[in-house]
Amino acid sequence: MVDCSAIQAALSAKLDGEPPGLEDTVIEAHLANCEECRNYYNRAAELNRMLNFCVAEPRTLTPPDLSAIILAEVEPEWRKHANARVIGAMLSRVVLVILGVAYLAWGVIQLGDTTSISVQEDPLTSRLVAEAVAFRFGLAVGLFFAAWKPRIIAGLLPVFATMWTFSAGFAARDLVFGVADSQTGWSLALLLISTVVLALAWVNSFGTGVFRRTWNSLNATPA
Repeated sequence: MVDCSAIQAALSAKLDGEPPGLEDTVIEAHLANCEECRNYYNRAAELNRMLNFCVAEPRTLTPPDLSAIILAEVEPEWRKHANARVIGAMLSRVVLVILGVAYLAWGVIQLGDTTSISVQEDPLTSRLVAEAVAFRFGLAVGLFFAAWKPRIIAGLLPVFATMWTFSAGFAARDLVFGVADSQTGWSLALLLISTVVLALAWVNSFGTGVFRRTWNSLNATPA
């Protein structure tokens, strides 16, 4: 005679989809006469239905393609910044040319003044004026090249910034002693404007990260 434990094991296997190990007629005959096994079967069947209901079927979710939406939002902003950089680079390069012309004209004017200075009578003044003319011609050529090839601004910018810094210091000294004149002020202003425009042209041509990239390259250790 089959006992309850064997019947319940067979019922559990049957609910799990496994071979029960007993004939169905034997199981059914036992259930007809055993209330305990019927209750066991009902509870097990109910639990099995609950488990099958709670287990979620695997789903394959295909995420929506958002690239078109993202590009539609980003592209106008990117184009706006790109256009602003292009316009800024063009304007700053034009201003560099104008500043170069200003230095060139100033040098030509000073060169004309040298004709009234006798080299024999005042060699020191003549030499200082000649050096000032060469100085302004050199700055003009540097600005012209910077407008033509913005990559060289990385080398010119420290030169202009240093010249303005020292010139500002000497101008402050002259101001304290009361010997400063309008030419000193114009020279300082032109140097400062040139330095600022060089920086703007550099940033507009190569982006705001150009200072960080240049600093990193200067501090890079050769392999």
